[in-house]
Amino acid sequence: MADTIKSIDYDQHNIIKSIMTLCNIDRFDADFTFGNGSFYKGIEPPLHRFDLDDTLDNLTGVANSSKVPLGDSSIKSIMFDPPFLTYIKAGRTGNGGMVMARRFGGYWRYDELEEHYRATLREAHRTLGKKGILVFKCQDIIHNHKMHCTHANVLLWAAGMFRLKDMFILMAKRRMPKINSRGTQLHARIYHSYFLVLEKI
Repeated sequence: MADTIKSIDYDQHNIIKSIMTLCNIDRFDADFTFGNGSFYKGIEPPLHRFDLDDTLDNLTGVANSSKVPLGDSSIKSIMFDPPFLTYIKAGRTGNGGMVMARRFGGYWRYDELEEHYRATLREAHRTLGKKGILVFKCQDIIHNHKMHCTHANVLLWAAGMFRLKDMFILMAKRRMPKINSRGTQLHARIYHSYFLVLEKI
């Protein structure tokens, strides 16, 4: 008997493989933020691989996740792993040199994050066929001294387009950057992120 698939793991590759098993995905059709392809260790990379970084040599196309060169209802599965950090944006004056901006990109304000996420949800809905699967990785954040429950927000923004089919939690052994040791901690340190499995309705 196969091992029971659990909703929590310290290894994102295990989570991705679990999602593929439960959703009968042999290979993702598209990744809207492919990057260097690190998601696909031991997994065949998606057929369509998009990213904004035109220096990558492993892409099938350079594109913003909110506008990809795919036809309406033309694919069955999408992986989306967007930046989640605020106050960080590559190329922003006084900020683009930060290690987190170089590694992950990001947003200067939370409304920029919301705009990008909403636009990508609409594009995923357009390109996916009936009951198509969008795997949306996200993380709740503290921004401007306020807690933003991003995973719940994504579900609100997806309403009318997608239903929540499954949800996985990726635990982290460490996070960067470190908490500011000069001040008083006001919020619990977030050591997890989410893989939301959304089905087109």
